[in-house]
Amino acid sequence: MAGVEEQAEAPATEAQVAALVRDFYAAADADPLLGPMFRAVIPDWDGHLGVVTDFWSRVLLGTDRYAGCVMSAHGKLRMSEAQFDRWLALFRRAAEANLPPAGQQRAMEAAGFVDQRLRHWQAAIRERESAPRPGG
Repeated sequence: MAGVEEQAEAPATEAQVAALVRDFYAAADADPLLGPMFRAVIPDWDGHLGVVTDFWSRVLLGTDRYAGCVMSAHGKLRMSEAQFDRWLALFRRAAEANLPPAGQQRAMEAAGFVDQRLRHWQAAIRERESAPRPGG
């Protein structure tokens, strides 16, 4: 009986993680607020989806396929508050559609953490870029 309980508590399967990423990026690509930005910075969609799937597999399943840095990987983005909010809303929809409750909770906790870190990171970049330059 423990196997059934453990299975019910599993945050996701690899197939569910892949579906989460695929569905999120399909929605983001079709979104008028996010689509143009994503298409401008992602030259290789298939490669990007693989990297992001590896990231979420690490977060949700504890695999070791992703070893990058989320913050530096997003350093080129300049997202507005509205874009951050839309990103999180579309991600929530994809998580709810593809993950069991335990996976939804874990994914949204991680997405919230990434969201806050990226907002802070980008605010610091904007502040640095808009600061007066010495001698200027």
